[in-house]
Formats: sequence, C-alpha cells, structure tokens
Amino acid sequence: MLNITECPNLRDLGGIHTKNGVVKPMRLIRSGALWRISNTADLGQLSAVFDMRSENERSLHPDPAFPGADYSHIQVSESGRRKFTQSKRTFEDKVDDILAGYYRGEQSASERMREVYRSIVLSENTAVCIRGIIRTVNAERGAVLFHCATGKDRAGVVAALLLRLLGADDAAIYADYMRTNETLEHELAQAYSLAMAKSGNDKAAASYVLGFFAACPCWLTAALDTLDSTFGSAAEYAANAAGIGKEEIDRLIMICIEDNR
Repeated sequence: MLNITECPNLRDLGGIHTKNGVVKPMRLIRSGALWRISNTADLGQLSAVFDMRSENERSLHPDPAFPGADYSHIQVSESGRRKFTQSKRTFEDKVDDILAGYYRGEQSASERMREVYRSIVLSENTAVCIRGIIRTVNAERGAVLFHCATGKDRAGVVAALLLRLLGADDAAIYADYMRTNETLEHELAQAYSLAMAKSGNDKAAASYVLGFFAACPCWLTAALDTLDSTFGSAAEYAANAAGIGKEEIDRLIMICIEDNR
C-alpha cells in the first residue's frame, strides 16, 4: 500500500472490489499535490503520469521528474468554478477568494460544484485522458498515475469513470471518492480555522469556505448521473467519447482485476 505522508491524497486504487474480483495493486494510482513528493522512487516504477491541471497550476507547482515514465499534460477545465481553483495560489489566497464570493452572494459549493462535475464528465479532454490511461495500462509497462491539484475533483471523476469500466459498484466508487475527506482532514481543518479567523468567527462564512475544500457525494452523483443520462453506461462513454472499444476494455479488466475467490 502506498503511504506517502507528503502527499496524503495519493492512493492506489488496488484492493477495490468489482464484480469480477478486486483491482490489482500498482495498476492505477490517483493523486493530488504531486509536487510535494521529495523522493519519487517511493512510488516504484511508473509507466506514465497524466497531469490534468491548468497551465497556471503547473507553472506554480511543477511535477517532479519520474525517470522512465511518460508525462502527459491534458488540461481538464472545470467550467462554472471560481478562478481560485485553477490559479492555485497560496492556501490563504484561496480562502480569501472564496470568502469574497460569499460576501458577494455567489452560489454555494453545493450549487456550483454539481455544474463543475457535470462539465468534467462532458469535457473532451477528460475523454482524451481516459483513453491515454487505458491504452498505457494495456501496454503493461508499469503503474499509471493520474492527478490534478488536490486529487479531489478531476482525479475523483476520472477514478470513478475507470472504476465503472472495471466493474466496481457505486458503493465502492463513492467510498473511494469520500476517502479524500479523511486524507485531507488536516487541510479541511486549516481551511475552516483560517476562514473563521478572517471572517471574525462567522460560522456561516467558514462553512461556506469549507464546502469548496471538502468532497461531497452529491457532486459525484451529478457526474455519474451525467454519464448515465448522456451516454447510457461507462462502456458507451468509453466507445463514443474516448474511442475505446470492448476489446480494449476487456484487456483493461484482464490486466487490472484479479479473482479473489
């Protein structure tokens, strides 16, 4: 099991149960804040890294080098979201931006983030990323890592799409998604504390800020409902959006799933 304290929201999807068995370790790795890792050898041999961040995010926090791994930058835009999420300046700047939105009467996270998650599913670059991940895994050269800035939204949706393709049920998909609130517990507490201090102990304002840092199951529901209503199934999404056919999905399952009976 991967346990890198510098990057707590980095995790292997290995061990997640599917209808055919469990996901094998060191096939698919999701992450955020990859730039914090000082010793990339701790991740073992990667075949590829897929970076879904914006240019601003990358310029502020470049990824470390992973010798022997291919690097792909595929920016997945998140329409409907405030600029702070992809400018990714300091932690305090982000809290300031969200508080400013609160005092202007902008939509809360619960309202806005549903639009964000729908847009990630419908993004052409998300499909490009899914296609790249699947074909790299299928080449069997090592683990594939995909990441955004915190590993919550873009990485969360891509992980959910891949797990759907691998045959995981929604309970397992939601459980993996919500682990982010556990791994980023310290960051969530920091965001709330900072918002309280900056707002003069306004609990409503601090809760508003916290909403943008935490994972919420209703957001993932918006993504999966969009997947189902637009494409019908993950397999149809793979075929029609990502150009990945049944043979490639079957190979993905063969490579990533082991029978645990």
